[in-house]
Amino acid sequence: MVSVIILIRADVGIIWEACKAIEQIDGVQNAQAVTGPYDIIAYAELPSMEDLRRMTKSIHDVNGISRTETCIGI
Repeated sequence: MVSVIILIRADVGIIWEACKAIEQIDGVQNAQAVTGPYDIIAYAELPSMEDLRRMTKSIHDVNGISRTETCIGI
């Protein structure tokens, strides 16, 4: 099992919409809008690194997402 935290930067004005869209992606257990250097933090538990790759691509496909940083727990 792969545990990940994804730190996400989004364009101004669409953070809430992006957060809701990210929360609907397979594998994402929770997504929250936050303050600080990142706009959204998402939490996921995935069966494999390949699933992580697919989920990360899906997050990048969300309108207004400009950057992500993925932290993998081992």
